[in-house]
Amino acid sequence: MKKILHILATPRSEGTPNLVLDWLSTGTCQQEVLAIEASPADLTERLRSCAHWYGEADDGLLKGWREFPRITARIRQVCEERRPDLVICWPTGLSAWMTLGARLAGVKQILVHSGNPPTRGFKADWITRYVFWPLGLMGAKVICCSQYVRDEFLAIPAIPKGMLHAVHNCSRVKAIQERVRLAQAQMGQRKRHQAVMVATLENHKDHETLLKALPLVLKVLPDFRIDLVGDGGLRAHLESRVQQLGLNDVVFFLGTRQDVPEILARAELFVFSTTPQEGLGSVLLEALAAGLPIVASDVPACREILGQGKWGVLVPPADPEKLAHGIIQRWLAPMWSEDWQIQCDEYLNGFSPQRMLDRYLSIADEP
Repeated sequence: MKKILHILATPRSEGTPNLVLDWLSTGTCQQEVLAIEASPADLTERLRSCAHWYGEADDGLLKGWREFPRITARIRQVCEERRPDLVICWPTGLSAWMTLGARLAGVKQILVHSGNPPTRGFKADWITRYVFWPLGLMGAKVICCSQYVRDEFLAIPAIPKGMLHAVHNCSRVKAIQERVRLAQAQMGQRKRHQAVMVATLENHKDHETLLKALPLVLKVLPDFRIDLVGDGGLRAHLESRVQQLGLNDVVFFLGTRQDVPEILARAELFVFSTTPQEGLGSVLLEALAAGLPIVASDVPACREILGQGKWGVLVPPADPEKLAHGIIQRWLAPMWSEDWQIQCDEYLNGFSPQRMLDRYLSIADEP
């Protein structure tokens, strides 16, 4: 049985740690987890209980570039002790230092996950090269979460093409659908005009445009309410903007939550306002699994996951008027047909954790 070591930056409740939990749920391979920093500790206990082994590196390793050699030393130490067959580095930016530690410990198979497209520009392109060139020299393979992200990296001159692959992130479709069904059966009638957006409160999302769109939505749908699930560095700023716009009774910040399927179950609409820095938008898959109509920004990642608009309404990014129109249009339009839902369920079956894991293992085994 192949032994896998997942390396995370932190056990914070966000994209990549949740992906690792999805992998652990498959029961495939002997999977172990190392977090570079112990906090935020949102998922620590779940990771510890699901993994064959869970460890945390020394505090302070993410404080700056002066600590990078310590990251290499710690990864080398853990790999020498745990002897994994395959190391997966989930934080792209630190992956060269992690890969070096794994290589020095004798690990032959190393994969690097890339969940967001690169920032472009003369300086930014060179930073990307400085990350990717050492990875190529050490024989690591980079797996992008979407074809869009892979294409964006390939657009940078002198990035080695052979090291880049694309595999969609997975989604816990079946588990989400079951939890949604159970929650709806217990809840009865849904709340009126209840929408939800699930996203970290960071710059690569676009909550600002959503907030600007809401006064326009309220002119047509005065009872409209929206929950914002997620946390991040922009929370205080966004809470201040809600007050400035007089939306205190409209927008509700729920923070980091472990009951997202149950929150989706009480919603009527899923809104996803984001930027071109979005890598995949896998939360859109969760919304589809919950049977929610979707209004999302028309950026490449959302376009890819929503089938060019087949699975949701796409609106121009950073445009409050168009977003408001999309929300109103989607709200007033008839519900999805049964045939559409059947097709959607078939589409979602392609995003299972087992399929994602199998593709990663296949790429790792390629010469």
